[in-house]
Amino acid sequence: MLSTPTTVDRARRHGGGGNVHYPTRNKQINRIAPKFQRLDNAINRQRASVRDNISGITPEHALVFETVGTIEDFIKAVKKIEGLEWLVELEEYIIPDEDFFEEKDGERVEEKQLNGRVFLMMSDQKAINELKSLWNRYQNSEDFPRGYAKFRDLFSKLKDLRLWDVSDRFYNTGLLEDWEERKKEGQENIKFEIELWFRNDQEKRQEASTIIKKLIKEADGHVLNESVIEEIAYHAMLIETPIGIFSDLNNNSDVMLIKADSIMYFRPVGQSLVVVPEETEDIFESEKSDKYEQIPVNKEPVVALFDGLPLQNHELLRERLIIDDPDNYESFYQANERVHGTSMASLIVHGELDANELTLPRVIYVRPIMRPNPRDWMNKSECIPEDVLLVDLIHRAVKRIFEGDGTDPPVAPSVKVINISIGDLSRPFDLQMSPWARLLDFLSQKYNVLFLISTGNYTNSISLDIPRDDLLTMKDDPLIERKVLENISNNILDRRILSPSESMNSLCIGASHEDLSKIENLGSRYDLIKHSLLVSPISRVGLGYRNSIKPDLLFSGGRQLYMENIMGDNGKAMLDIINSPIPPGHRVAYPGKQGKLTETIFTRGTSNATALATRFSAQIYEMLVNLRSNVDNAQILSDEYITIMIKSLLVHGASWQQAYSLFEETLRKPNNRTFKDKQVPRYLGYGFVDGSRVLNCTDQRITLLGFSKIKQENGQIFEVPLPPSLSSKKIKRRLTITMSWFTPINANNQKYRQAQLWFNPPGDELQVNRLEADWQAVQRGTVQHEILEGDTAAPFLEEDTLKIKVSCREDAGGLGDIEIPYAIVVTIEVAESLDIPIYNEIRDRLRSIVNVQTQTR
Repeated sequence: MLSTPTTVDRARRHGGGGNVHYPTRNKQINRIAPKFQRLDNAINRQRASVRDNISGITPEHALVFETVGTIEDFIKAVKKIEGLEWLVELEEYIIPDEDFFEEKDGERVEEKQLNGRVFLMMSDQKAINELKSLWNRYQNSEDFPRGYAKFRDLFSKLKDLRLWDVSDRFYNTGLLEDWEERKKEGQENIKFEIELWFRNDQEKRQEASTIIKKLIKEADGHVLNESVIEEIAYHAMLIETPIGIFSDLNNNSDVMLIKADSIMYFRPVGQSLVVVPEETEDIFESEKSDKYEQIPVNKEPVVALFDGLPLQNHELLRERLIIDDPDNYESFYQANERVHGTSMASLIVHGELDANELTLPRVIYVRPIMRPNPRDWMNKSECIPEDVLLVDLIHRAVKRIFEGDGTDPPVAPSVKVINISIGDLSRPFDLQMSPWARLLDFLSQKYNVLFLISTGNYTNSISLDIPRDDLLTMKDDPLIERKVLENISNNILDRRILSPSESMNSLCIGASHEDLSKIENLGSRYDLIKHSLLVSPISRVGLGYRNSIKPDLLFSGGRQLYMENIMGDNGKAMLDIINSPIPPGHRVAYPGKQGKLTETIFTRGTSNATALATRFSAQIYEMLVNLRSNVDNAQILSDEYITIMIKSLLVHGASWQQAYSLFEETLRKPNNRTFKDKQVPRYLGYGFVDGSRVLNCTDQRITLLGFSKIKQENGQIFEVPLPPSLSSKKIKRRLTITMSWFTPINANNQKYRQAQLWFNPPGDELQVNRLEADWQAVQRGTVQHEILEGDTAAPFLEEDTLKIKVSCREDAGGLGDIEIPYAIVVTIEVAESLDIPIYNEIRDRLRSIVNVQTQTR
C-alpha cells in the first residue's frame, strides 16, 4: 500500500488547437436572415396546426441552434430570456465549407472536420420575439444588454437555425426499419418508445405528458408505461398503436403525435438481443471434476449478472447462483431456451472450461432481464421484452440490489460488479450518450458499483480485397490477416460499439481472438487471424464519448471462424460468420434437451470476453480482501474504495503487446499524427489484459496501491520509493500507473463528465518515456493508464522518491465541493532474469516512510 498522499494545488492544464475561420458579420447576416424567416414561417404553420387540434395550451417549439465551436456558459444567458428553456447541448462534427474552416498560419487546413455544438431549447412566442430582437441588434451592430453578450457570440458562430422536426425524431433510431419488418410479418399493432424532451420544471413535464397522452389516444393507441429519471434527464413512454401510424412521415402529416414538439425521438423496443448457437447434434458432456462438486462457501455475492435466465440446476451451476426473478421471466422460458444466461454464468463461475481453473468461492447474483424472442422461430434468440422500457427495467433492477423494492430490503448489497453482456442493436454509438449509458454512469457513482459491458458482436459478412479465386490457395497466408484489419478499418461506421458500452464510468470489453480449445480439422472453415493476441473480427470498435478510449480492454472472446460466401463481392472474396457449437471457442455449460444437465458447447464473442472480465474482477476482489486482512503499516482499504480499486486493477495489466506493430504496418499512413490518439485505441483500447501481472508480484516487480478522495482545484501527491539497486544502472525498466474514478454527470451539458482527474507521469527520475496510448487520449474518460519504459542510466539518492501528482478539476458544471474517491496502482519492474531485488527494496523503504508518518501524526 502507498502512504497517504499530501494535498497541494492541482496542476495546470495547457490548451491548444488551431483557429477557426468564421464569416464576416455582413456575410453572416446574409446567411442567417433567411433562416430566421423560414423559422418564422414554420412556427406560424405549426401554431395554426396546434390551434386546430389541441386547445387550451400555450404553443412551444423545440429550436435547434447549430454552431461551429462552442459558447462557454451559454446556459446562463439563455436563462435570462423568459420563456426560453435550455434542453440539452450536443456535440457534432461539421464538414468545413467556404464560410467555416480551420486555418493555421493564415492558410486553410484542408479536409479537417470542425467541432460543433447543437444547442436545443424550448421556446414560446414571447421568447422567440426577444431572440429576433437580439438578432436585430446584431444586424445593426448595436450593443447587447448586460448578460446577453453570449447571444452575439451565438450569432457570430451560427451555422444553422431551425425547428426540430419530424425527420429529426426518426433519424438513426432504427424505428422505421423495425416498422417495415413488422408490417411484412403482418402485425396489426406496434410497440415503440417515445423519448420526450426532459423538462426540469415538473409542471411543464406533466403538461407535456398530458398532451402526448391525448395525442396517443387520438391515434387509437395507449400508454403501457411511463418513466421519469431526473438525474439523467430522462422522460419516456412505452406506447402501443395501430401499425399504420407511421405510414405518413412528413411535417404535414395528419398524425399529430409525430409532429408533437414535446417529443425528441421515436425508438423501437426489443432491439437488445443475443443470438444463440445453431442447434446441432455436436453437444459435449462436461468432464467430471472434483472442483465442480465444491459448493461456494461464501453466500454474499460480489458479482451480478443481468442477462437471460440460466439453467440453475445444470451440474456446473447448481448451488452457485442466486436467481432473483421478481418479474417472473422464468414462466416464458423452456429449459432448453436458457442458453445465453447459462453460458455467461458458466464463464463467470468457472472460466473457460478447457482452462481447468478454480471455481469462484462465492455465489453470483443473477437478475433475468431477457426472455425468448417471440419473433424468432428458428434458433430461439433472447431479447429484452417489448413490454418494458429498457432504461426503467435496468434502473429498477439496480435499485432493487442496493435499496430494495418498496418495503423489501436490498437483495444483494454486497455486489461490486455488474455484468451486462448485451447491447442495443438499434443504437450504435453516435456522438451522443444514450439514456442507457447515462443511467449506468449515474448508478455507478450513486451505488459505487462497476458495470462491465460488451462492445457488441459484429456478425455481418467480411469482404476482403483478395480475388475470390485466390482465397483457397491463400488460406494460411498472413496477408489475409492484414486484409481483415483493412476491412475493419474501412467499415468503422458499421462496426461502432453498441449502447450502453459508451458509458463513461463503466468498462467496455472487446474480444481478442484466442481460446484454449483444440481444432482437429478446419475443413472448409477459415481462421482469419493468425496472431493469438489480436482483436477478434467479431469485436466492435470505438471510440467513445468525446473520443475517450473505448473499448477499454480486450479479454479472450474465443476464435471466431468463417466460411466462404460462394457469391463473393464483385469478384472479391467474401466470408460469412459461422455460429456453431463446436471448437474453437470457449467451452461452457449448455441447457441440453430432454432435461440433460451435463452438456457443454463452444461459444465465442464479446459477451464471453465480458464474462471473463467479470470473473477476473471477482478474483481481484478476493485478492484485495486477503490483502486487507494481512496489510502491515499502511492505509486500510475500506469498502468505499474496493470497487474503484477493482476498476483500476482490471486495467492495470493491459497493454497492446505485439498487436500494435501489426496495426502500424497495415494501417498507418505517412504523417499520421493521431495514430496512437484516435486510431489504435478504437480497436485495442488499453489492450490485452495479463491477469498474472495484477494478481502476483515477483522479486523484480512490485505493485503498489493507493487511494484517496479529492475535490476540484486540489492536487494530491503520492510518493513511491525508488529501489537503490536501479540507481545509475543501464537496465531496461518499466513504470506502469493506472488511476480510475466514478464521475458524477451533468446530462444537459456537452462536457457531461463533472469531475476530471489526471496525473502527469513522472518520467525523469527513472528516465522512462511514454508508450502506447497518446497522453491526450488517456485523459478523456475515467481511467488513465500509462506505460513508460527506458534503459538510460538514472542516478538517484537512496531517499529519493517518484512523486505522482493527482489533480482534479471541474469539467461539466455542477461539481461543487463533492469529494471524488479514486484509486491508483503503480508497478515498477525490470526483467525477471535480472538479480535486482526491486520488491524487497521498495517494500522496506515504504514501511519506513509509513512509520515516520505514523509517528508524526
